[in-house]
Amino acid sequence: MLFPEKMLYLKISIPAGKLDEEIKNIGTAGVLHIDDRKGKRVFASEEKRVEYLYRKTEEFLDILGITGRKKWKGEDIDINRIEDFVYKIGEELSRISNLKKELRKMKKISATAKSVKKLSREILNPEKLFKELKHIKLVSGIIPDENLEPFLLSLKAYITFTVHGRLSEGSLWFFVFYLEEEYPRIKNLLKKNQAELIPEEYFFEEKEEEIKKKEEKIKNLLDGIKNRYIEKLLDYNSFLKLRYKIAKAKQPLEVQGDYYIIYGWIPAKKLKLFKKFVKYSKIETFPAGEDAPVLLKTPEFFKPFERIIKGFSYPKYGEINPTVPFGITFLIFFGIMFGDVGHGLVLSTAGFILRKKYRDLGSVLVLSGVSSSSFGLLYGSFFGFHDLIPHLFISPIYDVEKLLIFSIAVGITVISLSFILNIISLLRRKKIKSLIFGEGGMLWLLIYWYSIGIFVKAVVFELDIKWDLIFLFLIVFVAFFYIYKKSRSATQSVINLFRELLETITNTVSFVRLGAFALAHASLFLAVFTVARLLESAEKGIIYWLVIVAGNIFIIVLEGIIVTIQTLRLEYYEFFKRFFEGGGVPYRPFRLD
Repeated sequence: MLFPEKMLYLKISIPAGKLDEEIKNIGTAGVLHIDDRKGKRVFASEEKRVEYLYRKTEEFLDILGITGRKKWKGEDIDINRIEDFVYKIGEELSRISNLKKELRKMKKISATAKSVKKLSREILNPEKLFKELKHIKLVSGIIPDENLEPFLLSLKAYITFTVHGRLSEGSLWFFVFYLEEEYPRIKNLLKKNQAELIPEEYFFEEKEEEIKKKEEKIKNLLDGIKNRYIEKLLDYNSFLKLRYKIAKAKQPLEVQGDYYIIYGWIPAKKLKLFKKFVKYSKIETFPAGEDAPVLLKTPEFFKPFERIIKGFSYPKYGEINPTVPFGITFLIFFGIMFGDVGHGLVLSTAGFILRKKYRDLGSVLVLSGVSSSSFGLLYGSFFGFHDLIPHLFISPIYDVEKLLIFSIAVGITVISLSFILNIISLLRRKKIKSLIFGEGGMLWLLIYWYSIGIFVKAVVFELDIKWDLIFLFLIVFVAFFYIYKKSRSATQSVINLFRELLETITNTVSFVRLGAFALAHASLFLAVFTVARLLESAEKGIIYWLVIVAGNIFIIVLEGIIVTIQTLRLEYYEFFKRFFEGGGVPYRPFRLD
């Protein structure tokens, strides 16, 4: 739960004559994450060939409108035979594809012609004019807005008459009446002004019939290909999909004599299972390094928070899985800043509704709502009313000082937890120097706690702290010496020391925002109640309650967004800083269905 699954690094030596069969066995086991940094791409040409044929069969199935796919369970098929088949069906589908492009173009022009005909019907009848005009000719089309005026001005040089109107945003329809001998010049003007012509036949009913016939022809051709080739095409597609996966898995192979070597990681507890599937290979195991992929063992309850973590960065192998501490502290921070029983119930209800479509988001909202309602009970707040239920802990309005002290106490606890998590992580990874002297290590935890102790002793108990300061100085000097030993620069060491001291102080003070936003949450209610009383003269009339409801909706939306942002900020910058490095790679095993 706290650490990712333990991994092993494998070196698998596969006899050359059994390569494809063994890769299939490895894929069937479905537990090896292949190390793709290795290898010299010995089988690159095979991969490209198989990929091309697989993509072509996918393309053909899409053209034929086939959505279902098979799983290959038969014997191997000769690739040359598949190539011949792809070439044959490709030629037939290419002709159909060209027909479909023509049809799409015809349909587009037809739709434009219908729109122009409808929009211009009060001015003229295009179908009648195209049929009956003898000496005067007519041309129609669409033109961009910015080109209409230049076009009209250019037409003044010739004997023409123009009708135009709005077709859509950015374009207009037009009809130009002209003398037959002027057509070459009119054509030039149309081209120059980026006008798209609508051929006159698209204004006649006969064109609609032609489009329908072409559509029927394409359908019949496609049905014919389906009847002749569909079973074979599905078989070849499923086989090529399998071959493509195998070809990709063969890219990181290394050649050593009569053996091909593949490297990768598996979960340690899956080693026995893996050996059952692998029949011909020699397997050597090694401890996994920090570059190993990560398989998180997050409890189901905290799974919704995993996606938020992944959005920030994936944990490195050996690091603590931050999901559980993140989930717990996220709910605590959110509840403190958004504590209200009624608002929590609204969030939980919204979460239950959203879970059907957005499972993770809905679950986070439900849990955040529960946290908000829990702290609402502690604050004695229900939809902003602080007199309906007694507060069990503190009231954000009346106990401001206690609230801010509580916020700092939470901050000290969370930052101390981040130190402890880092110490556990470093101890597990056997980084002893960093564990004792490094940032986030035991020495800095001692400095942090001792500094807090000195502050409490001086401010709260008003005792003498002279010897405590001397001891603190000695501890800080040890930290400085370790930093200097690493950097070999006195100036840089001083800067790094003060940066770490300052960051630790500012990280702690930053938690004041917990109390500040809890206070702001309560203060917004006071503003809403004040506005409600000003607008309603009678005692708690309809306007009063409308303002209260609208104010609550506004606070839930606005404060909900702001508090979520502030919660994530505290997590990423104050909490994660000491124990979470990130930059890991998720565990993705090579699997064959």
